[in-house]
Amino acid sequence: MFIAAWPLAIVLLTSMSLPAEPAPLSPREFRSLSRKCAPWVAPSTLAAIAKIESGFDTLVAHDNTTGEQLRWIDHLEATRGIKERLEAQHSVDVGLMQINSKNFAMLNLTPERAFEPCASLSAAAHLLESRYAGGTTAVAQQLALRRAISAYNTGDVTRGFANGYVRKVESAAKDISSLLERTLEPTARDVPHLEAPGRKAVPPLLQQSQQANRKKQPNQDSWDIWGSYQPDRAGADPSGPTGSQAAKAREPANPNKLVFD
Repeated sequence: MFIAAWPLAIVLLTSMSLPAEPAPLSPREFRSLSRKCAPWVAPSTLAAIAKIESGFDTLVAHDNTTGEQLRWIDHLEATRGIKERLEAQHSVDVGLMQINSKNFAMLNLTPERAFEPCASLSAAAHLLESRYAGGTTAVAQQLALRRAISAYNTGDVTRGFANGYVRKVESAAKDISSLLERTLEPTARDVPHLEAPGRKAVPPLLQQSQQANRKKQPNQDSWDIWGSYQPDRAGADPSGPTGSQAAKAREPANPNKLVFD
């Protein structure tokens, strides 16, 4: 009886020592971090990109050299794994916002910092801002935002339309709307908060029907992105062509490139 109890005790002790699987960031956690670490970009814009890039998981990577999708259970293990791949001259997309390793130096990232959600959000915001041209009208701003999102994925302001990436981010923005909205205070708005001089405010990603509603109701908050969305919208996407459905969503040769082509 006493001897038979040992295997059970060993099993229990072993199970207790296993590290827990890291959970993806919750909508509330993501919004709080985005406000703190990347206040000049609308949280919903960053959230839509994060949903496509990592599913809000902070300890993931994509090895562009081998095509592997990677996930770890702790920060130390993840950092070690990325260092090994960088030493082998691999191109790797890392962390919450999948920042490409070729951009680490210019964004002041290390393998350790690339897995930190705050550093990843700040880097993504810099990349988006660098390619966001703005505009004098809401329509022009939305087109500029979609071009910046295209460049985030491919390094080019048009290829992200052709490979379907922009369309995926638009779809993600719709999917996460209700989740992100629940994290807002009753009087809060999904707008960028400029806290550093010289920053360009990167707006929320609005749908076509939302832009039309803004024209009809000029007194309505122009960036209440989730308030008036109509799920059964009709008409062409104002952002431009979406390309072949068979095109790859990821173009690893030059992902989230900072400099202009």
